[in-house]
Amino acid sequence: MTATLLPRTHPGCAWLAAALVSPSTAHAEWQKDRLAPVPSTGTWRVFEAPLYPSIDALCVLRPSGDCGPVLGSPDARRAWWLVAAGTATVLDGLPGAVVHPAGWVLDCPAPGIGAGGRTWLHPPYGTGLLTPVRLLRAALVDALAVAR
Repeated sequence: MTATLLPRTHPGCAWLAAALVSPSTAHAEWQKDRLAPVPSTGTWRVFEAPLYPSIDALCVLRPSGDCGPVLGSPDARRAWWLVAAGTATVLDGLPGAVVHPAGWVLDCPAPGIGAGGRTWLHPPYGTGLLTPVRLLRAALVDALAVAR
């Protein structure tokens, strides 16, 4: 990849890198099409859920405009939603899902570029928009019910 395809000023990259002590390390990894470790600090936490119900939930939420970043791995059959730190516990108890604590590290590819078997199902755009957990919970409960 060249710097013209993924400038350091890409809004999604800048937003993710803002959580890091050394943003240049993440940018260097992304320039090499690699995953960069990004800890869930500050305003967001990572909610991990099964991939296929997450895709169904994403299809429901995306048209509303109320969808924040979602990272997916077909290999691991997992999705990682970035949600507001103070509201993440609303998602506790969903089957096959876990809310990770502050500081938990999510290995992320650059927005728009897949790496390490992961890709952004809905990338960060740099706006800081996070998926509202009540809407996410409702969409996932419906998707999990259909999957049974």
